[in-house]
Amino acid sequence: MLALASLLTIAVAVSASVLPVRPERRLADADFLKRQKQVLDLFVGVGHSQHFKNEYADWDFAANFGSFTDEKYPKQFWEAYQRGFISRHAIYSLACHKTRHETIKLFDVFYFAKDFDTFYKAAIWAKNHVHPGMFTYAATLALYQRHDTQAFYVPPVYEIFPTLFVPAETLHHVYDDKLTGIKEGHYNYNDTGYEYVAHNQKYGSVWSTDNRGHSEYRISYFREDVGLNSFFGDWFIKNPAWMCPEKYNKPYLHRRGENFYYTLKQIFARYNLERLANGLPYPDVLEWTKPVRVGYNPRINYANGQSFFIRPDNFVPFDNNVADVSYAQQQERRVWDAVDAGLIFELSNKSTIPLDDHNGIELLGRLIFGTNDRPSGKYYRSLYYAGLDALAYVVSTGSDRSLAGGALSTHLTALRDPLWYSYAARLLILFQHHKRTLGRYTKDDFYYNGVKVENVEVDKLLTYFDHFDYEATNALPMEHTEDYTTYKYFVRQFRLNHKPYRFNVTVKSEVAGDALERVFLGPKYDSDDHLLTIDQASNAYFEVDRFPVKLTAGVNVWERSSTESPIFVRDHEGFRSLYSSVNNALNQKEQFYVSEVGKCGFPERLQLPMGWKGGRTYVLGVVVTPYDPTHSSGKYTEDIACGGSRLYDNRPVGFPFDKPAYSDAFHVPNIYFKDVNIYHKDAADVNRPSA
Repeated sequence: MLALASLLTIAVAVSASVLPVRPERRLADADFLKRQKQVLDLFVGVGHSQHFKNEYADWDFAANFGSFTDEKYPKQFWEAYQRGFISRHAIYSLACHKTRHETIKLFDVFYFAKDFDTFYKAAIWAKNHVHPGMFTYAATLALYQRHDTQAFYVPPVYEIFPTLFVPAETLHHVYDDKLTGIKEGHYNYNDTGYEYVAHNQKYGSVWSTDNRGHSEYRISYFREDVGLNSFFGDWFIKNPAWMCPEKYNKPYLHRRGENFYYTLKQIFARYNLERLANGLPYPDVLEWTKPVRVGYNPRINYANGQSFFIRPDNFVPFDNNVADVSYAQQQERRVWDAVDAGLIFELSNKSTIPLDDHNGIELLGRLIFGTNDRPSGKYYRSLYYAGLDALAYVVSTGSDRSLAGGALSTHLTALRDPLWYSYAARLLILFQHHKRTLGRYTKDDFYYNGVKVENVEVDKLLTYFDHFDYEATNALPMEHTEDYTTYKYFVRQFRLNHKPYRFNVTVKSEVAGDALERVFLGPKYDSDDHLLTIDQASNAYFEVDRFPVKLTAGVNVWERSSTESPIFVRDHEGFRSLYSSVNNALNQKEQFYVSEVGKCGFPERLQLPMGWKGGRTYVLGVVVTPYDPTHSSGKYTEDIACGGSRLYDNRPVGFPFDKPAYSDAFHVPNIYFKDVNIYHKDAADVNRPSA
């Protein structure tokens, strides 16, 4: 609980309010519940559904072209399907251009269906006839993008495709139990938080024969967190690079280039905080021609059973994949040349576009991410995907339909691999180089006249590890659809969590009006306990909250809970729980509420890096700036961690840590830094009075 003094301050302060940004939830009616259940049915047994038929499994496409807003899209899909799509038993990868084009054609069928019933019929047909990965990607994307389906809940992807999250050896135990007639089970994995359990005679001791010169295993609990990897996959479904805003009438694909940069920076900052919490320095920056010290064994399989590629320690990208690395280097040089020149040459009309302070980071992000609307698209290919392909696909395969890669080959598994963070560091250097060409921030850039943050008070910050259960039943084939109800297999992952906390911000203002408050968590010391400057720590400043407030003249006090941040979401409700809630609501046994908020975001349980038993010191930064709500969009809004435009104030994302600043720039009254300690306890001790 906050100190008594802060409560007295609230009592005498001028009333202050946080402006609401989240819509009220609404009670679901019978039509919504029926359709919600149909949506859940779409994902039951994905990959094992060819033997399950319902009335729409063989729906007649040719006879229903008129059920779409534009007949050309189902016709184009049907013609392509007749020529031959990717096999249901192949490896699904958007890195294959043929597979990507086929996926877009399937998405067009879903997206341009006139109504929900047509969408559902087409989806049931597709579930039974196309690759399960293609179906799931296109159906999920359509549910997110169609106006009449955005409110529906989609099951968490780690329960749709458990094979991409659960270690193969754990699923092997599940298979064995099912074959021997066991219908229910719980299975632990990574139950120490480390990839490998230390053995005091061989591993982890002074005599260890497994000393590789690095300690990356210490933070495998972070990299392999199912919520983190699910969020990353969701971000790319919310923001597909190939999507054309004009074709799909999506003007609110809000600043995809800048948000791509923001997402990289946020994940990289959070990763750096976790490294420092474990005594590890910042990650190495990828060098194409030098050894990658840290190898990685994903220990997971593709949906067809084939294993992901295992990368050994000291792997040299260029030596193992000359052609793809050379292509990535070529794309990198082109982007660097554009940044150095401060402009992009638009080939379509032979004009130049400046990479200026207003729109430069957005344009640069489009080039690197490779969005459909990037300038000179034939010259600037996607640097991000070129680099990932060079690092992920290093084994020769029979065709581009059987691309077997490493963890970097899919968005759902990329963050598991330490190499992703080294690659992200390389890309962020390029972004930061552009930022430096714009000049440093000065005091005038930060100063808010008449506004002073006088104090920040924070509850005790406490982390712990607990067990998270999720269902893996969907990974197994069943004889009957209803068997997915009677068989129950849960896996358990060791995950970082924290105790909910509250903080108070006291601001004295001489002016009244709208303001925006940003809250960041950053490191105070490096891995060797050396004090960091703000410039040195900037790549580890992680935004934990952003909210609009109404300033009044006088003293303003805002109390904020860690659960209110729009950047984070709680763990998604599981498949079985959703089914139960919907069925109970249909039978009028309980109420089911619908909310369009909080469906995509950073995992709430990862707000704080792991603390220390005696406390580890970090810095909480609070920044208050003027806010003009007209810069925000009300259409694609709440999920700001996934590209939503709510709480956008025309300042760069990551402000004020997005580019270098003069050493005295932060010495302004509307920015406040406070040292905070983060403690760590065993889960059993968290709720004891002393905690």
